[in-house]
Amino acid sequence: MKTEHDPQPDWLQELASSPFNEPMFTEQMKSDVLESAAHSSKSRRRRRTPSYLLRMTTGILALLLIAAIWGWRETPALQQIIPIKGWGNAADWTPHNVYSENGTDKLQAVQGGDYAAGSPAGARWNLLAPIQELEGKTIRISAVHRDTGTPLEELAETVITSDMAYDDFTRVHSRFALPLSGLWRFEVMVDGEKYGDIVIDVPDSSWEPSPSFVSGDYAMTGVEGRLGFIHPGLVAGQPNKYMWHFWGRDEELTGDLDITAVKKDTTEIIEVFHSKLMPGKHNGADATLPTTMSLPSPGLWRIMTSINGQLFGSVIVDVDAP
Repeated sequence: MKTEHDPQPDWLQELASSPFNEPMFTEQMKSDVLESAAHSSKSRRRRRTPSYLLRMTTGILALLLIAAIWGWRETPALQQIIPIKGWGNAADWTPHNVYSENGTDKLQAVQGGDYAAGSPAGARWNLLAPIQELEGKTIRISAVHRDTGTPLEELAETVITSDMAYDDFTRVHSRFALPLSGLWRFEVMVDGEKYGDIVIDVPDSSWEPSPSFVSGDYAMTGVEGRLGFIHPGLVAGQPNKYMWHFWGRDEELTGDLDITAVKKDTTEIIEVFHSKLMPGKHNGADATLPTTMSLPSPGLWRIMTSINGQLFGSVIVDVDAP
């Protein structure tokens, strides 16, 4: 057995020696390589620096923009100071009830006297042209909310008929029921082409909780003679059953029912319940429907009911903490 003190064979000693007759990697070559590596590293750092600074600057600007938008949305006073908000430029959102082309009035809107967010108030849309020019054509009115981009159909496509005629203009009616306060832009289309636009600043409704009233043998919360629901109380995050009651014509109370809600001092509309509604007298109402509802946080909420996409009415409730 070999030990560590045994002499190594000649062939192993030859493998450990350099194959060259003289050193191939001199001290000068080592110095040149180190200098080149250091220069290359500095060059790469110089090349990366502008790109890094650009990315950092872009990120900071994005954060500042997000902070500015959030600050504007949460600060009503700032909203009054800065006129350009939401979608489009300031000129697109200047309130006006009359639309003109080439110095001639073409369209006029007249809202119901006490209109406010969450309550149908009705509106008259005066197309300032005689019925002879418009009869048989179709009219459609859509709207969009400036601050949230929320769209809605104010008036589904409707045929203009002779009974809409007035002296020298044509009048069309709509429900004018907006779920949110703030600026709304209405676009009026006639036979698929833009006829004019109107911008209206819709005030917020009162946030006083809706009163109670009695119908049949039950007390309910809402608007007497319009809508209301029986409830055992509302607690945030806790689903419960609620019986809704509606008053109106059969055609008003037939179709898709959507219940949505918005909390005071916010603009997010949340979906609460969806079902079909049919007329059927019960508890003194013209239609009733059992529902299951839950609201996510305590505070004042406006619960809105829409039938076939049209806001029917709303109820203000104070939701308790769990």
